[in-house]
Order: sequence, then structure tokens, then C-alpha cells
Amino acid sequence: MFFISRATKTTIQRSFSTKTSTHNNHGRKYILGITACMSVFIGYKTWQWYETHMNKRLTPDRFVTLELIEKEQLSHDAYRLRLKGQKQLLENFPILSCLYIKDDNIQVMRSYTPINDPFKEGHVDLIIKRYQQGSISKMLTRSELGDKIFVRGPIEEYPYQPNSKTEIGMIAGGTGITPMYQLIKHVLNNPNDKTERLWLIYCNKTKEDILLKKELDTLQEKHKDRLNILYVLDHPPSSSSNNDNNTSLSSEKEKEEAWQGGSGFITQEMIQSMLKKKENTFIFVCGPDAMLNHVSGQRARDFTQGPTTGLLGKMGFTRNQVWKLE
Repeated sequence: MFFISRATKTTIQRSFSTKTSTHNNHGRKYILGITACMSVFIGYKTWQWYETHMNKRLTPDRFVTLELIEKEQLSHDAYRLRLKGQKQLLENFPILSCLYIKDDNIQVMRSYTPINDPFKEGHVDLIIKRYQQGSISKMLTRSELGDKIFVRGPIEEYPYQPNSKTEIGMIAGGTGITPMYQLIKHVLNNPNDKTERLWLIYCNKTKEDILLKKELDTLQEKHKDRLNILYVLDHPPSSSSNNDNNTSLSSEKEKEEAWQGGSGFITQEMIQSMLKKKENTFIFVCGPDAMLNHVSGQRARDFTQGPTTGLLGKMGFTRNQVWKLE
């Protein structure tokens, strides 16, 4: 019969106790390591999902970054840009709405109206005209393919309702054509919108400055009974021949290229020629400040519509019949 002293017994017990404790510590460290790795993996996958699905989803609540995937120069100072977004088929892009573009370096933003339906098509198409004093327009026209652009919206500018007016008039200058184009397409492509007449007076400096002319002419040709467009130029093409030899060929070419639109400043007579009936007619105006002053007056300092002045005010149109788009 063997006897173990109390001291030896205590040593053995401590030895077993130490081994058990060391084994448990290793187990805890292993579990903590696995948990940490899983947390990092889940966090990465969450970020990856957000970048793929949410960070390209347009929202008026915050800026998202969209990649510039196409860039086309339309004239000496105008470009068409396409930004890669995400389809949002369960939502309707509101008409009339714009998007805010931000230069993150100087924290300045400006509104631009897309000429397509970003929710249905999954991308944003913009027409940008470069201005010497325009920080955002210069930033956008300098951007290269692959660059990220900060975008927020849509921001509703006017709550358009189909069939709310018998006749809709539009007066635009320069890139002020983009909200008009958005509205024209929406009305004419909606079989439930029975608005009887649409007309547009579109002003530019030269014929080369007319934006979206091919698209507008196609719509007018397709909807002759509902859409009427008058182009007005500060400097229309010359009707005189530069050739000394007045051949029949040059005369025929000159005849084809002769300017058929208006010239100079917009006049009351131009507007009156487009109007069919003043009652239940609503007119949108968008363009440079000088044009707004001449046609309808500027918006108020608090960014409300303000009174209707200019040509439309002289013609008797009230603030309930005119909307000045940003």
C-alpha cells in the first residue's frame, strides 16, 4: 500500500490545475482569433456589397460616387458625359428633377438635369457646357474616364402632373434645354399624358451651339401634331454666298442651308406665334440670367419664383402660369 504525502499530493494537484488552465487559455485565444477573422471578413463583404449596390444608388439624402464611363465632345465648349449608376426599377425618376454635382476639393455644388431616365437605364447622361467662371463645369469637362463624380438627387424642381395643362410652352437658352428635353420626352412617351400641345423656343449664339438638335428634330418629326420648335440664334448663318461664281449648285446648297429659324432677341411676336390658346397654358423658362431677365424676370433672392416680369409679364402671364427652372 502506497502512501502519498500531503506535499506531494498538493504538487500533483497544482500540476494538473496548471495544465488545464493553459489548455483553456489556448482555446480562448483560438476562438477569439476565429471571431476576429470572421468579423473582418463580414465587414469586408458588407463594405463590398455597399460599394457595389448602395454607393451607386441615387438618393437625395447624400452624395454617392459614380464613375465616368463615357465622354463625348459635342462642340468647342459642350460635352455629353455618362456616369455609371444602378438601376432602380421599383422607383420612378420624378419629372422635372435635377441632380447636384459636387467638387469635393472646394465643396461647391451645382445642379444639372439628366437627359435620360437614370432609374430605368442604370446610368446618368448629362450635357455640360464649360464656362470660364464655372468651377463645376470646368471640373466635369476636365474629368477623364474612370474618375469618380459626387452626385446627389434626384431633387424635384417642379411637381409635374400629366394632363394638368392643355398647352405647355418652354423657353430655353444654352444648357437650359436639358429640363425641357426631359419634360418633352416624358410627355410624348407617356400614352396616358394627353397634353394637346408642346412648344419650345430655344436660343443660342450660333447654329453649332444648339444642343440636342438631332434628338429634338426627331421628336418634332415624329409628333408634328403636338410639338412645335423654334430655334433662335444671335448669329444665324449668313444667307449670302462667298463665291463670286453664282452657280446653280452653290445657289441650291445655299437654299438648303438658309436659316429657317429666328434671329436676335426673343420677341413678344415669337412667343405669340407659338401660342395657340393662352388659357390653361403653362410656360417653363430656363437659361442664362440675361435671358431670364428679358423673358420672365429672375427668381427671388429667397429662391422662390418671384413675380413674372419681362416679356411674359407684359403679355399678361402671371406667376401661376410661369415657372423658372434652376
